[in-house]
Amino acid sequence: MNWVFITLAAVGMSAATSLSFAVPVFSPTGSSLTYGSISQHQTVLSATNNPAGAATMLEKGDGWFGFGLLSSVGVGYEVGPMDNLTDRIDEFQKDLDKKDLSIDDANQVIERTDAFLVELGESGYASVHTALHVPLFPLIFTSKNTLGGSLTFDMNASVKAKLSVLDRPLKFNSTTEQVETGTAFYVKTGAVAEGSIGYSKPLIYGFSGTLYGGIKANYYQMGLRKALAAVAIADDAESVLRDEFNKTPDIQNGYGVDLGLMWMADNYRLGASFKNLNSPSFNYEVVGDHCDQQTGAASDNCYSSQTFANEIDLTEQYVMNANVSLEGAVFSDSKNWFLAAAADTSPVNDPLGKQHQWISLSTGYATSSWIVPGFRLGYRKNMAGTEQSYATFGFNLFKIVNFDAAYGLETIEIDGSKYPRSAMANLGLEFLF
Repeated sequence: MNWVFITLAAVGMSAATSLSFAVPVFSPTGSSLTYGSISQHQTVLSATNNPAGAATMLEKGDGWFGFGLLSSVGVGYEVGPMDNLTDRIDEFQKDLDKKDLSIDDANQVIERTDAFLVELGESGYASVHTALHVPLFPLIFTSKNTLGGSLTFDMNASVKAKLSVLDRPLKFNSTTEQVETGTAFYVKTGAVAEGSIGYSKPLIYGFSGTLYGGIKANYYQMGLRKALAAVAIADDAESVLRDEFNKTPDIQNGYGVDLGLMWMADNYRLGASFKNLNSPSFNYEVVGDHCDQQTGAASDNCYSSQTFANEIDLTEQYVMNANVSLEGAVFSDSKNWFLAAAADTSPVNDPLGKQHQWISLSTGYATSSWIVPGFRLGYRKNMAGTEQSYATFGFNLFKIVNFDAAYGLETIEIDGSKYPRSAMANLGLEFLF
């Protein structure tokens, strides 16, 4: 069933090419995959986590400049907790293709397959995502004398696609002498574009540290699509879904505001970021509408959508919920060795309706040498949604190259071997002067 991931990749790329630039990233980018959403001032991506983070570079001197040659490009996947899913779907499809069945044969098919369909509807899903920061972004300009703090500019992008199953019972059609079902494949794709500008500066100088504050204004473009393909025409599902997503989507615009605070002391820091305080909202394109104006498989899938009106929202709205993230870290006098933690205080939805509430722990050596490599190890868990947990690791070479990976700790079985249910990886190049 390799077409599952091929289809997800195809519809995801179709959504991505419809946008003029990039997206608010709901999957951690760059070294944030291991660090978590902390402000680590040895990476330009700090400016994308806490709006106050960039100004902490003033701790290193008056003037600093940083940019990402390609600060992060990443990919990832997640599948539901069903072993040998691809093979089981293939066997199910073979049962649907059988012809000239007797009632007894049909009852045998129904008996062995109905429970599988229910399980498939509850746990059978696969999602893929890709995320990147546009080359040269984020840009950071830091100067105490000229700016009184830091200016940041960012453009970043991510696209997610998810395929799940809406199950219906099997029935025997005595006329066609085949087993039939109203079960459908359901694909959702979200692509969001973001350009942002931020400013941060010291607010209060204390005896033991400095309080920094920051604000960031975000401009969003959003493309949200979903489509159904009836299992009865599964042979054509890939082309049907790809054709659906190749249509020009309705691109919507929106605006968001983030605030950040950071207390920076000699050997520790504490921070809080307040994201999307105005909770901008966007609408999915309507499905199951004007079915009489469509033909062929598109018409069949349109009417199929209407039968699931009690299970899916045909006129869905996506809201970027306001959220507060907390962070803390302790580090050595050189600020190279560190131990850090970060946590979202409440769950938020990504464009596909999946909930995220990340917590993370990390430790390692953040190098300041062009020769000695840096490394980091960590653990992260989504406290909401699918509640996946990951072991994370990363390294830095020549103060330029970053690679980070997250290995899912929950597994599935395929052909007798264990594989992680989810995994992510990021690669990036950045410069900080």
